Amino acid sequence: MPENNPETLAPVSFAGGVLDPYRHVCAFVNSRDEKYRVLDPFIREGVARGEQLMYFIDPAERANLMSHHRRLGFDTPTLMRQGQCTMRTWSETYLRDGRFDREAMTTLLDTLLGDSTTPRIRMITDMGWAAQEPDVSQLMLEYEALAGSIQPKYPHISICVYDTAKFGGDVLIDVLRTHPMALIGGMLQVNPFFVPAAEFLEELRSRNRPATHG
Repeated sequence: MPENNPETLAPVSFAGGVLDPYRHVCAFVNSRDEKYRVLDPFIREGVARGEQLMYFIDPAERANLMSHHRRLGFDTPTLMRQGQCTMRTWSETYLRDGRFDREAMTTLLDTLLGDSTTPRIRMITDMGWAAQEPDVSQLMLEYEALAGSIQPKYPHISICVYDTAKFGGDVLIDVLRTHPMALIGGMLQVNPFFVPAAEFLEELRSRNRPATHG
Protein backbone atom coordinates (compact mmCIF):
# COMPACT_ATOMS: atom_id res chain seq x y z
CA MET A 1 0.00 0.00 0.00
CA PRO A 2 1.40 3.43 -0.91
CA GLU A 3 2.48 5.68 1.90
CA ASN A 4 -0.33 8.13 2.59
CA ASN A 5 1.67 11.19 3.58
CA PRO A 6 0.79 14.41 1.71
CA GLU A 7 4.40 15.54 1.89
CA THR A 8 5.69 12.46 0.04
CA LEU A 9 2.83 11.73 -2.38
CA ALA A 10 3.43 12.74 -5.97
CA PRO A 11 1.33 15.58 -7.40
CA VAL A 12 -1.82 14.52 -9.24
CA SER A 13 -2.39 15.33 -12.90
CA PHE A 14 -5.84 16.25 -14.14
CA ALA A 15 -6.97 17.77 -17.45
CA GLY A 16 -3.50 19.02 -18.30
CA GLY A 17 -2.87 20.61 -14.90
CA VAL A 18 -1.70 19.69 -11.42
CA LEU A 19 -4.18 19.55 -8.53
CA ASP A 20 -1.90 19.90 -5.52
CA PRO A 21 -2.36 21.85 -3.30
CA TYR A 22 -6.04 22.27 -4.30
CA ARG A 23 -7.81 18.91 -4.31
CA HIS A 24 -11.54 19.76 -4.44
CA VAL A 25 -12.54 20.25 -8.08
CA CYS A 26 -15.79 20.93 -9.91
CA ALA A 27 -15.76 19.50 -13.43
CA PHE A 28 -18.42 20.94 -15.71
CA VAL A 29 -19.06 18.60 -18.65
CA ASN A 30 -21.75 18.45 -21.31
CA SER A 31 -21.68 14.77 -22.29
CA ARG A 32 -20.61 11.34 -21.14
CA ASP A 33 -17.89 11.37 -23.81
CA GLU A 34 -16.43 14.60 -22.47
CA LYS A 35 -16.55 13.22 -18.93
CA TYR A 36 -14.58 10.13 -19.92
CA ARG A 37 -12.15 12.14 -22.02
CA VAL A 38 -11.09 14.30 -19.07
CA LEU A 39 -11.26 11.55 -16.43
CA ASP A 40 -9.55 8.66 -18.22
CA PRO A 41 -5.93 9.89 -17.81
CA PHE A 42 -6.68 10.73 -14.16
CA ILE A 43 -8.07 7.23 -13.61
CA ARG A 44 -5.17 5.51 -15.38
CA GLU A 45 -2.62 7.45 -13.33
CA GLY A 46 -4.36 6.47 -10.11
CA VAL A 47 -4.50 2.76 -10.95
CA ALA A 48 -0.86 2.78 -12.06
CA ARG A 49 0.16 4.29 -8.70
CA GLY A 50 -1.86 1.80 -6.68
CA GLU A 51 -4.21 4.50 -5.46
CA GLN A 52 -7.91 3.93 -4.81
CA LEU A 53 -10.69 4.86 -7.22
CA MET A 54 -13.91 5.71 -5.41
CA TYR A 55 -17.05 6.49 -7.38
CA PHE A 56 -20.38 7.90 -6.22
CA ILE A 57 -22.61 7.05 -9.17
CA ASP A 58 -26.09 6.79 -10.59
CA PRO A 59 -27.00 3.11 -10.14
CA ALA A 60 -28.14 3.07 -13.78
CA GLU A 61 -24.56 3.96 -14.81
CA ARG A 62 -22.78 1.18 -12.93
CA ALA A 63 -22.81 -1.31 -15.82
CA ASN A 64 -21.67 1.37 -18.25
CA LEU A 65 -18.79 2.30 -15.96
CA MET A 66 -17.74 -1.35 -15.64
CA SER A 67 -17.76 -1.66 -19.45
CA HIS A 68 -15.74 1.54 -19.79
CA HIS A 69 -13.14 0.22 -17.36
CA ARG A 70 -12.82 -2.91 -19.50
CA ARG A 71 -12.18 -0.72 -22.54
CA LEU A 72 -9.41 0.99 -20.56
CA GLY A 73 -7.88 -2.43 -19.91
CA PHE A 74 -8.74 -2.66 -16.20
CA ASP A 75 -9.71 -5.89 -14.46
CA THR A 76 -12.30 -4.09 -12.37
CA PRO A 77 -13.58 -7.11 -10.38
CA THR A 78 -10.01 -7.76 -9.23
CA LEU A 79 -9.48 -4.08 -8.39
CA MET A 80 -12.68 -4.16 -6.34
CA ARG A 81 -11.70 -7.34 -4.49
CA GLN A 82 -8.35 -5.76 -3.66
CA GLY A 83 -10.04 -2.59 -2.45
CA GLN A 84 -8.48 -0.45 -5.16
CA CYS A 85 -11.85 0.45 -6.68
CA THR A 86 -15.20 1.04 -5.01
CA MET A 87 -18.50 2.06 -6.58
CA ARG A 88 -21.12 3.49 -4.25
CA THR A 89 -24.54 4.33 -5.66
CA TRP A 90 -26.46 7.49 -4.85
CA SER A 91 -28.74 5.49 -2.54
CA GLU A 92 -25.64 4.44 -0.57
CA THR A 93 -24.29 7.98 -0.31
CA TYR A 94 -26.26 11.14 -1.07
CA LEU A 95 -29.74 9.61 -0.90
CA ARG A 96 -29.55 7.19 1.99
CA ASP A 97 -33.01 6.71 3.51
CA GLY A 98 -34.42 8.07 0.26
CA ARG A 99 -33.49 11.70 0.81
CA PHE A 100 -30.48 13.98 1.02
CA ASP A 101 -29.25 14.57 4.56
CA ARG A 102 -26.52 17.19 4.49
CA GLU A 103 -25.17 16.40 7.95
CA ALA A 104 -25.10 12.64 7.35
CA MET A 105 -23.38 13.04 4.01
CA THR A 106 -20.80 15.43 5.43
CA THR A 107 -20.05 12.92 8.19
CA LEU A 108 -19.76 10.09 5.65
CA LEU A 109 -17.33 12.10 3.53
CA ASP A 110 -15.16 12.95 6.53
CA THR A 111 -15.17 9.29 7.60
CA LEU A 112 -14.20 8.00 4.15
CA LEU A 113 -11.44 10.54 3.65
CA GLY A 114 -10.23 10.23 7.22
CA ASP A 115 -9.45 6.51 6.98
CA SER A 116 -5.67 6.52 7.46
CA THR A 117 -5.38 2.89 6.31
CA THR A 118 -6.33 3.62 2.71
CA PRO A 119 -3.97 4.77 -0.04
CA ARG A 120 -4.69 8.11 -1.64
CA ILE A 121 -8.30 8.17 -2.84
CA ARG A 122 -9.34 9.56 -6.21
CA MET A 123 -13.00 10.26 -5.58
CA ILE A 124 -15.24 10.90 -8.59
CA THR A 125 -18.76 11.98 -7.68
CA ASP A 126 -21.58 12.28 -10.20
CA MET A 127 -23.72 15.13 -8.86
CA GLY A 128 -26.65 14.40 -11.16
CA TRP A 129 -28.70 13.17 -8.19
CA ALA A 130 -29.25 16.79 -7.15
CA ALA A 131 -30.90 17.65 -10.47
CA GLN A 132 -33.52 14.96 -9.81
CA GLU A 133 -34.41 16.03 -6.27
CA PRO A 134 -36.90 18.87 -5.75
CA ASP A 135 -35.88 21.77 -3.52
CA VAL A 136 -32.46 20.34 -2.71
CA SER A 137 -30.17 22.87 -4.39
CA GLN A 138 -29.49 24.96 -1.26
CA LEU A 139 -28.71 21.87 0.86
CA MET A 140 -26.45 20.58 -1.92
CA LEU A 141 -24.61 23.92 -2.06
CA GLU A 142 -24.20 23.90 1.72
CA TYR A 143 -22.77 20.39 1.47
CA GLU A 144 -20.31 21.41 -1.27
CA ALA A 145 -19.10 24.31 0.85
CA LEU A 146 -18.63 22.04 3.87
CA ALA A 147 -16.92 19.40 1.72
CA GLY A 148 -14.50 22.11 0.66
CA SER A 149 -13.57 22.68 4.28
CA ILE A 150 -13.08 18.94 4.91
CA GLN A 151 -11.00 18.25 1.81
CA PRO A 152 -7.83 20.18 2.77
CA LYS A 153 -7.39 18.03 5.88
CA TYR A 154 -6.55 14.99 3.75
CA PRO A 155 -4.33 14.14 0.74
CA HIS A 156 -7.21 12.71 -1.28
CA ILE A 157 -8.68 14.13 -4.49
CA SER A 158 -12.37 14.84 -5.07
CA ILE A 159 -13.73 15.54 -8.56
CA CYS A 160 -17.38 16.65 -8.47
CA VAL A 161 -18.83 16.10 -11.94
CA TYR A 162 -21.72 18.30 -13.08
CA ASP A 163 -23.52 17.76 -16.37
CA THR A 164 -24.27 21.33 -17.38
CA ALA A 165 -27.41 20.27 -19.24
CA LYS A 166 -29.02 19.14 -15.98
CA PHE A 167 -28.55 22.26 -13.84
CA GLY A 168 -29.61 25.86 -14.06
CA GLY A 169 -27.00 28.53 -14.56
CA ASP A 170 -27.63 30.11 -11.16
CA VAL A 171 -26.93 26.81 -9.39
CA LEU A 172 -23.77 26.19 -11.43
CA ILE A 173 -22.45 29.64 -10.57
CA ASP A 174 -22.82 28.87 -6.87
CA VAL A 175 -21.29 25.40 -7.37
CA LEU A 176 -18.30 27.09 -8.98
CA ARG A 177 -17.88 29.33 -5.95
CA THR A 178 -17.52 26.35 -3.59
CA HIS A 179 -14.52 24.78 -5.38
CA PRO A 180 -10.96 26.15 -5.46
CA MET A 181 -10.27 24.37 -8.77
CA ALA A 182 -12.61 24.20 -11.76
CA LEU A 183 -12.75 22.45 -15.11
CA ILE A 184 -14.69 24.60 -17.56
CA GLY A 185 -14.73 24.03 -21.30
CA GLY A 186 -12.14 21.30 -20.90
CA MET A 187 -9.64 23.66 -19.24
CA LEU A 188 -8.51 23.28 -15.63
CA GLN A 189 -7.90 26.48 -13.71
CA VAL A 190 -7.45 27.81 -10.21
CA ASN A 191 -10.85 29.31 -9.56
CA PRO A 192 -10.77 33.09 -8.99
CA PHE A 193 -14.42 33.00 -7.86
CA PHE A 194 -13.85 30.55 -4.99
CA VAL A 195 -15.34 31.64 -1.66
CA PRO A 196 -14.25 30.02 1.66
CA ALA A 197 -16.89 27.85 3.29
CA ALA A 198 -17.79 30.08 6.25
CA GLU A 199 -18.24 33.12 4.02
CA PHE A 200 -20.27 31.21 1.43
CA LEU A 201 -22.55 29.65 4.05
CA GLU A 202 -23.21 33.05 5.63
CA GLU A 203 -24.12 34.40 2.21
CA LEU A 204 -26.58 31.54 1.66
CA ARG A 205 -28.17 32.19 5.04
CA SER A 206 -28.47 35.91 4.33
CA ARG A 207 -30.35 35.19 1.11
CA ASN A 208 -33.06 33.48 3.14
CA ARG A 209 -33.42 36.12 5.82
CA PRO A 210 -36.55 38.23 5.50
CA ALA A 211 -35.86 41.76 4.39
CA THR A 212 -36.04 44.37 7.12
CA HIS A 213 -37.38 47.82 6.55
CA GLY A 214 -36.39 50.79 8.56
